[in-house]
Amino acid sequence: MKINQIILQDEKLNLHKLVKVKDTLLDSAKKMHVSNWLWIYEESSMFFNFEIWEELDNAYLNKIIWYKNTYFKVIKINKNSQIRYS
Repeated sequence: MKINQIILQDEKLNLHKLVKVKDTLLDSAKKMHVSNWLWIYEESSMFFNFEIWEELDNAYLNKIIWYKNTYFKVIKINKNSQIRYS
């Protein structure tokens, strides 16, 4: 299952709406495009905590993710077939 949009709730009941975007750059030395997938906040386009991106890729409903003495609970997952580019 490809997850492209996720909503997390932290222990203070704040919501974090995240989207997965594809960032493509031209590597001039190799003359090819290099792509990376990034998790960013939907509203501000700021990066979410890099250390838990892999857990977000494998998330499921009600999953608890611990990060630096804070927990996030997955409350909604959307599979969006459209790819967003940064």
